[in-house]
Amino acid sequence: MAEKVGKSSYMKLLSNTIVFAIGSFSSKVLVLLLIPIYTNYLSTAELGMTDVLTQIANWLMPIVSLTIAEAIIRFGLDKAYDKKKVFTLGNIVCISGLAIFAVLLALVSATGIADKYIGGYSIILYIYVFTSSMKTLYSTFVRAMEEVKLFAFNGILTTFFTLFWTALFYMVLPKGFLGQDSGILKYLLAIILSDFISIVFLTYKAKLWKYIEIGRLDRDLLHTMLQYSVPLIPAQLLWLITNSSDSFMTTHYLGSDYNGILSATYKIPNLVATVYMMFGQAWNMSAITENDSEDRDRFYENVFDFNQSLLYILAAGCLLIIQPLTKVMIGKDFQECIRYSPILIYSTIFSCFTTFMGSIYLASKQTKRSLVTSLISGIINVGLNIILIPTIKLYGPPISTVCAYLTVFIIRTYDSRKLIPFRIDYFKMIINNVLIVIMMFICLFETNLMAHLFLYFIVFVLFAAVFILNLRSVSSLLYKLLPKRYADRLSQISKVKLVLAFAALLVFIALDLLTKGYLVYTVLFAAFCYACAVRNKKLMLIFTLALPLSMVVRQGLTAPLVMLMILCAISAYFIRSKKAYIACAAAAYLALLSVIFWITVFVSCIALLALAFVFRQRIKDKVFEYAYSKESHKAAESTDE
Repeated sequence: MAEKVGKSSYMKLLSNTIVFAIGSFSSKVLVLLLIPIYTNYLSTAELGMTDVLTQIANWLMPIVSLTIAEAIIRFGLDKAYDKKKVFTLGNIVCISGLAIFAVLLALVSATGIADKYIGGYSIILYIYVFTSSMKTLYSTFVRAMEEVKLFAFNGILTTFFTLFWTALFYMVLPKGFLGQDSGILKYLLAIILSDFISIVFLTYKAKLWKYIEIGRLDRDLLHTMLQYSVPLIPAQLLWLITNSSDSFMTTHYLGSDYNGILSATYKIPNLVATVYMMFGQAWNMSAITENDSEDRDRFYENVFDFNQSLLYILAAGCLLIIQPLTKVMIGKDFQECIRYSPILIYSTIFSCFTTFMGSIYLASKQTKRSLVTSLISGIINVGLNIILIPTIKLYGPPISTVCAYLTVFIIRTYDSRKLIPFRIDYFKMIINNVLIVIMMFICLFETNLMAHLFLYFIVFVLFAAVFILNLRSVSSLLYKLLPKRYADRLSQISKVKLVLAFAALLVFIALDLLTKGYLVYTVLFAAFCYACAVRNKKLMLIFTLALPLSMVVRQGLTAPLVMLMILCAISAYFIRSKKAYIACAAAAYLALLSVIFWITVFVSCIALLALAFVFRQRIKDKVFEYAYSKESHKAAESTDE
């Protein structure tokens, strides 16, 4: 008999969402930190080319891997299947596909068919596809193991190394250390190295080698997994066409410079979609595990209502701050993107809605239906791009994207509810869309709202209306999930107080923009001083990291590292801890590294040689001890035999 969806199901969804949010938050911060690096260190043509190469890689990965990662999450979570067999078959399929791709790419490169798009980047493109495919496979299996904390930490680790390599390649190392005009190569190499570190980390931490069984293959399971995953190849490709045909067709009709601006246009609107992914990853797991529950329909109804309310608030909030955020985050050569971003922000609402409806197909193993709706999306997007880009230029891609996602959402809403007939509040959907569309048009027709405060006030009033309309749905689900004492406190907060709090936050953001960040620096430093005064180690650690991080976007890398060194030194004085002294020394070393890289490397090498000489006897003893233990182990094994 099917079990009922209880509070534990909502709690599991919430806890997984929080864990994914923690892991994903770092990647959202990464997006913000990388935007000024890319838009200041790459030309519009280079940024456009990197966008084309990454889109090509994104198109290739579903074909090369046969989207086997989707089968791994679906069958790995299902208790009826053996996880070892699922993971082993996933590896075999993925590695086989990568081997075939290597041969085909070599032939394509030799004939020069795709030189217009991949140029001399075929080898680095293959390595990019290889590491990304394997990282996706391994991280997905970790999710299937329900090791969501490890999955989240891996996201943080990958983010850190992506930022580290990007900052190192563009801001620290000499400009031509990889050769002249190597900006695109640096972009891809930073991602490749971070993905490789992620693969090694997951393999070691989750002991993934224990889940690989080299022996007789389970052909029935392989057939079942491929039957599930193969229809998702064209489905994913068609979604990628919807997402990336804008880039290719803009390059074709208008050139790489325009595509560079379009690429920058997507950066901030994508934050709405990436924030939704925190919930979406957790929701996919819940949709699969709760698929056979007795009151599944009610569960879907509550979650979708929360989902749409959250998306309306996020989209309206993004429209509220898009213009000042663009001026701060986007390089001066890309400021034109503010004309098109509002349309893309609106499109993310329906993009996320279609993703939610698509989870019904995945949970019900009806992946062929996903293929049909994705085909419709691709046809609409490409068709409208052909018509609109030559006539209205960069307004064409955002408009075609909205039309494609809206159409597919309507179709999937009708079709997926045949499988799971949950109720949707259409009246709330219409009211919210009207309000957000008005906000969108105001932002489109006036690209400098800071100079027209009355219009900005109207936008804020519309945001407040969206927030109030959707507050009940968000808070009602949170009330079910939170412990009673916190839920009671939440219910006591009036809507007026929340709106006033948002107004205060808006004023603070405006003042911060006017003071070029020094207001935030002052507040954070004052908080750090307070933490030192009360000797609160946790608060000291938080603000020791928060202040330098807040400086990275505006001040580059050197100033934050110097500030980190100063704060670590102050913390060390108050805490009197060895760890604080080590952190201070490490920050000082990194600060010196960012200013005088090659001298620091040279000094480091000399220091390592000196240490090796001083401790030469200890090192020699350790080497002999290790070699002796290996020999003893082999001798013991031969004796046993």
